[in-house]
Amino acid sequence: MYIRLKRGIQKRLIQQAIDFAGSQKRLSDIMGIPAQNIFNYLNRKLMPENRFDKLVKILKIKNKNDLIIEKLPDNWRQIIGGKNCVISKKRKGTFLRDMKVIQATQSIRLKKWHASMKRDSPEKYYLLQYSRFKKVGNYKLKTLKGEKVRNALEKETADFLFKRKIDYQYEPLIKIGDKVFFPDFLIYNRYIVECTAWRGFDKAIKLKDKIKVLKKKYQVFVIIPKALNKYYQILNNHLILGLDEFAPIAQSFLEKSKKGATGRATDC
Repeated sequence: MYIRLKRGIQKRLIQQAIDFAGSQKRLSDIMGIPAQNIFNYLNRKLMPENRFDKLVKILKIKNKNDLIIEKLPDNWRQIIGGKNCVISKKRKGTFLRDMKVIQATQSIRLKKWHASMKRDSPEKYYLLQYSRFKKVGNYKLKTLKGEKVRNALEKETADFLFKRKIDYQYEPLIKIGDKVFFPDFLIYNRYIVECTAWRGFDKAIKLKDKIKVLKKKYQVFVIIPKALNKYYQILNNHLILGLDEFAPIAQSFLEKSKKGATGRATDC
């Protein structure tokens, strides 16, 4: 952090410190900095905050904050240099051209990074991408278990499972072949439960395609509000109309888990 002092104050303080020390060289020794820096500060070069604090201590100044106009970040020179560079490029008419070159280069590097991560560390890649998605995904509701979920139906389902001591994972990574999914709930590593209150046929179509892959390994259920039944008819026996209808199914999960039984996937 750098300090900008009121007009004339820095030069006056440095001169007072020199008089106190006896010379610029003596002051540099006391402050533990090169003598050239003392000369520079005498000529209004901005001073780092830690050196200003040493100067204040030497002069026994109590109201140091009254002398400061502003504090600047360590990279203030680069910031000013960058702004001046932009102004210069705009004046010359090369700014947009150079920006396009930079953007194209960054795009190529980003594509290479995505490709290499998918190839070499696929699980790490998808978890990283998903964590970024969750940060902007409006996850505001908090369940009894403590995780944040996207909507009221997911929260109600999570709390429903938690109260009945049914073990679940919320949006875990599921990999089947070369496909990766983050279903709403994975229960006992056998059952997948998706929750949606989306009003429209397009969501049902997407879920049907998703289920075709998931059911290779899991038994899949989709919970919707009863009022939306007409939109999701294509999901057939995967469909559950509300938590009341889900209750006996969830109880069967619990009982089968205790017995060590396995579920069996059904088709749309």
